[in-house]
Amino acid sequence: MSRNRSDLAAENGSGIVGFVLAAPLLVAVFIAIGQIAMLVADKSVLDSAAVIGARAAGAADASNEAGRNAALKVLKSRGFDPNPGSIVIRQERTQGVTYVSVSVAHQFKTPFLGREILITGNARAIDEASL
Repeated sequence: MSRNRSDLAAENGSGIVGFVLAAPLLVAVFIAIGQIAMLVADKSVLDSAAVIGARAAGAADASNEAGRNAALKVLKSRGFDPNPGSIVIRQERTQGVTYVSVSVAHQFKTPFLGREILITGNARAIDEASL
């Protein structure tokens, strides 16, 4: 059966209605993808700061303060404004080897969800002074 012109005229504008209904969902999906991308980028910066801080603190002639300063330098270079308690450095002894463990924390604000998420970066390095 073929359609006549009057049947086709009754469907005018249905594409616009479908777009109006689907557009808010698409916008929400794109915003969520952007928020996840920002979260992953911030997590990468925290991991890098923790690794660099652990390596600096684990050097034979370095202290924990050198590790803290190295981690702070990485965070500040990436636009973070860390508070003093956001970097925790401690010595751990496991199976006769002393490690320097660095943990860096940051509150990630998600404007789309209206919440804050705590993300952390962790790293360890062998304390060369104990060798």
